[in-house]
Amino acid sequence: MQLDYILQAFTVFADGYGKAGSGEKCNLPKIKKKTEEHRGGGMLAPRRIALGFEAFDFEADLASFDPQVLALVGLYTGAKGVAFGVRGYLDGDQNSEHTAILQMRGEVIECDPGAWEAGKKAMLKFKTALDALKLTIDGSVIWDIDIENGVYSVGGNDPYARVRAALGY
Repeated sequence: MQLDYILQAFTVFADGYGKAGSGEKCNLPKIKKKTEEHRGGGMLAPRRIALGFEAFDFEADLASFDPQVLALVGLYTGAKGVAFGVRGYLDGDQNSEHTAILQMRGEVIECDPGAWEAGKKAMLKFKTALDALKLTIDGSVIWDIDIENGVYSVGGNDPYARVRAALGY
């Protein structure tokens, strides 16, 4: 058995600024299908029907009371959004090395400065609502999802192309 893709280090980016050394933890967006049960006449049991995805969120904990991130709270982003990102270094057995890059777009919807205590580092937790995300590992695009522009690509396949064509965009 070979162990591979073990996270060794990462850094967080907010609005184009790297937070190297201050990112303690982050929760990458969950990719979860939104489903609804359907049981039509004559069916033995309900069946789940996929209806897109649930909302995407990204959260990060910084070991600094970062004014640049604090200033993103309440910012009306409009159509452009704010860029967020995470870059990670992963390794594994037999000297394997990997790079993971997650690019995201959205806006800060929650900022938690937590409790302050003398002689302790001031933490800052923030949460974003995303409308786009793109995960690339070793140069290969794994996910590319852009809600506003109707982009949905997984592993280089674009299953949403038929939907865009049917809707005329």
